[in-house]
Amino acid sequence: MNNDFERPYVLEPVQEFDGSWERAHRSSTAAACVGLLIVGVLYIYAQGFLTAAFGFINGLGGVRAAEGVSFLERLARYVETLKNPIRLSVFISQFVFMLLPTLWIVKRWHTKKVFNYVRVSGVSFLEIIIAVITIVCFIPVSGEISSFLARQLNIPDFLSRINAQVFTSYSIEELLWLVVVVCITPALCEEAFFRGYFQRTLERTAGIKSIFIAGIVFGLFHMQPLNLISLSLLGCIFGYFFYRSKSLVPVIAAHFINNFIAVLSLYKTKEDELVLDVFEYEITFFGLAAALIFTSGLLFLYYQITEKNFQYT
Repeated sequence: MNNDFERPYVLEPVQEFDGSWERAHRSSTAAACVGLLIVGVLYIYAQGFLTAAFGFINGLGGVRAAEGVSFLERLARYVETLKNPIRLSVFISQFVFMLLPTLWIVKRWHTKKVFNYVRVSGVSFLEIIIAVITIVCFIPVSGEISSFLARQLNIPDFLSRINAQVFTSYSIEELLWLVVVVCITPALCEEAFFRGYFQRTLERTAGIKSIFIAGIVFGLFHMQPLNLISLSLLGCIFGYFFYRSKSLVPVIAAHFINNFIAVLSLYKTKEDELVLDVFEYEITFFGLAAALIFTSGLLFLYYQITEKNFQYT
């Protein structure tokens, strides 16, 4: 009898692997790694270039030339000046230098049925709802992990506040723009890249291990040392949804809601007061334990309702 996680998929669409990589009978693991390297390097350098270009246009040079201000004031001015350039560069680079190259690689290397390959397929509404609720339950756990590391490393609060400036909005219009940039864009582009291509391709040889590999790479990709553990765990949960459902749809929904709650929690008035303090109360030990229990229970429930996607041979 095959291992439980090595069963063939009942609903997995039949692929016509007619791309150049497939015709040469090269390793799918190598394809995943090379694709990750190509798209990752292209995206990081493109975003950096666009941020610098937009920042220069936005007057970053004036901040450099400022005199008589402290390091912290200058740093805050840098971030304030770069806030809109960063947002715009993320929006452009994720679609142009992440999503499009990913789809091109799938079509060129693997199959013309691009959307089948990255698993753009319908799932039950129940699967989407459970994925979303699971992420909502996991958010307190994720936040506590990052806070614990910050306390242990004595990271000054001002660094977190300065970093949060990029994701803070002061009007409905700015909030909606952040929803597009921070919530919709990564949910589509990052999931197509990390789950739809990297994990999907790696899964062909690594099986369930692809969940953890893609999750860790997802955490490293964001280059946020304090959030590395929480982002990697979040990436593993996204990967779990993708592996079990055989669809990007629940993952996109879960990614969106995670980022949306973060953006909503930083929505402020002109007087710098939070409009909706999503994280108003510090989580207690029992609250953290409850969040962990609910998250685990929902992950198990997700396993049960997606059992239809697997069968023994």
